[in-house]
Amino acid sequence: MRKWVVLAVVVLAVAAIWPVVIGTQVEGTVAETHEAQLGEVYLRHEMLEYERGYLGASGRSRLILEDPDGRFEIPLVHDVRHGLLGARGDSFVDLDTLVAPADSLIGHLLRSLDLQVHSRSGIGGGVTTRVTFDDLRMDLMTVPEVAEYAGTDTPVWLDLAAGQGRFAWSSEQILVSLDLPALTLSDESFSWEARDARYATVFEADADGVFGRLPDYEGGLAAALIELREGEATRLRVERPRLDAFQQTNNDRMDSRLRLQVDHARVDDGAGDALTLMALDLQAGILRWDRPSLLELLAELESIEARGIEGEQRNALIGSAMIDALGGMIEHQPAIQLKASLNGEPPRQLALDAELGLHGTQQSLTTRPLETLRLDSDLRLGLEWVAEFDAAYPDIDLDAQLHALAADGWVRRDAEAGYWHGTLAMADGRVRINDVDRTAMLLAMLFALSGGMF
Repeated sequence: MRKWVVLAVVVLAVAAIWPVVIGTQVEGTVAETHEAQLGEVYLRHEMLEYERGYLGASGRSRLILEDPDGRFEIPLVHDVRHGLLGARGDSFVDLDTLVAPADSLIGHLLRSLDLQVHSRSGIGGGVTTRVTFDDLRMDLMTVPEVAEYAGTDTPVWLDLAAGQGRFAWSSEQILVSLDLPALTLSDESFSWEARDARYATVFEADADGVFGRLPDYEGGLAAALIELREGEATRLRVERPRLDAFQQTNNDRMDSRLRLQVDHARVDDGAGDALTLMALDLQAGILRWDRPSLLELLAELESIEARGIEGEQRNALIGSAMIDALGGMIEHQPAIQLKASLNGEPPRQLALDAELGLHGTQQSLTTRPLETLRLDSDLRLGLEWVAEFDAAYPDIDLDAQLHALAADGWVRRDAEAGYWHGTLAMADGRVRINDVDRTAMLLAMLFALSGGMF
């Protein structure tokens, strides 16, 4: 019996002090200043006041966003409730002390959106915040910043359907996401609409736990449908566009990729002709770039900007900084990659696969730069796609131009495969087109076009 009494006393004691434990842990999490430099955007959240009670707490903080266009300070007021596994809180923007340019779009949005902010902090640390807002209709021409840029007095309406965003911050990751069921921009003559738009990006801290200028990330932007209408006519209709991007660093090697995919698109020029695009896939990549060299380049460019250097001296310094950055990474064989394809079947396909890179040493880049360039590219134009293009734009007559190029060996026509085909390669200062050395001819053309300046 005595054991049960002792156990009950222990349980009651733990239950009595548990809100204090939770409150102390949560205070340590939210009171800590969080900051990150995400590309050109500086982000900082700091607690100004925090009063912890037994079952809850209250506080005031500010979120600072700064980029080349300006600085914004968003003041927040918090009401925190301690729970069994963490804490939950409600927050709102203190509009009376909001520091944002009166003529800015973000300032008008913060004052117009009815934001509801709900946060949660768990025992393990980190804060997750969900922001919801109701429908909004706003004339953007009432915003001085937008009106000055547009240069018109005609009302342009922004319509937002009720949506939500999510923001999660820990020592390892930053997550930003936004869901918009409907977004419309319209005036008396046009309407641009995006439906079921979604955005999400996760930023990773580096090995030192810092979110630096070139953070690793993975993110995406997608929509169910994008339409542009003029009056009753639909000029552009894009179904399921998706934009994905990531950046990853491994032993100072940085790889970045960007990919745009569209299931179906239709472009109408208003003259009765339309161009239909199916299975669009565009990919761009920056491969094997040296991260320290890029950071040094960014620092040098910022120094040139801060010193206010102009004219020829500015151009010379920028060129020198870029050469130094490329020299620092050339031994890693950095490259820029581009892939594009349209339609899946060869007769209707338009496809490009190209990679431009550097091979050699820092000395060869300085003394023989053209010999360090490497280019491999492959282009295909489906015969049916060319016919469809000419039907939409008869003044161009692409098919006739391709036949003229084929007569001189610049492209090849493969009727059996159903496409036009051409390759372009460059290595050791020589240029080959369809496996034929065209270096001398291209140099002669360059000399003629330059008017003898070389």
